[in-house]
Amino acid sequence: MAPPPSPAASGLDHRTLETWETIWGGLSLVLVWLLFVGVIASMISGTFPQLSGGGHAAVGRGRIDPAQLEVTPFARPGLVRTAQGLELYIVARSFTFTPAVVHVPADTPITVHVTSVDVVHGFQVTGTTINDEILPGHVASFTVTFRHPGAQDVICNEYCGAGHHTMMTRFIVDPKEN
Repeated sequence: MAPPPSPAASGLDHRTLETWETIWGGLSLVLVWLLFVGVIASMISGTFPQLSGGGHAAVGRGRIDPAQLEVTPFARPGLVRTAQGLELYIVARSFTFTPAVVHVPADTPITVHVTSVDVVHGFQVTGTTINDEILPGHVASFTVTFRHPGAQDVICNEYCGAGHHTMMTRFIVDPKEN
């Protein structure tokens, strides 16, 4: 049986390996630099969801007692005009969102507050970056501006029981009044 060829005979000497390591190390640094530049460009252009506010959602958190909704703004879910602007309160419970349909004006920032009274639900506005998990006793809040008139469906994307597939609401985005 012949002995295996030495590394030098197969072209894998120290200098060759060092050259390849240098090439791969340089390529890795270039890719990390491109990733960094891409993230910074995303922040500047407004496509980074947490920093833009231009059609993306800025999410906040709060807590409430689900058994005491009658003493909170969630007692009367719907669109409310406040000194801070438009606020929308939505309650998720057993296969339904309340209110079932909401008319909102286009090109107007709306702060949406969503809570659950029973189990974990999802809140996803189709065709947008709005997607949150709604826990009982927690309030998910985000500000959104719908740019185009039309319908925006909201679905529950967390399995919440046998009627989960029927759980949805709809935002009807009305043209802005002049």
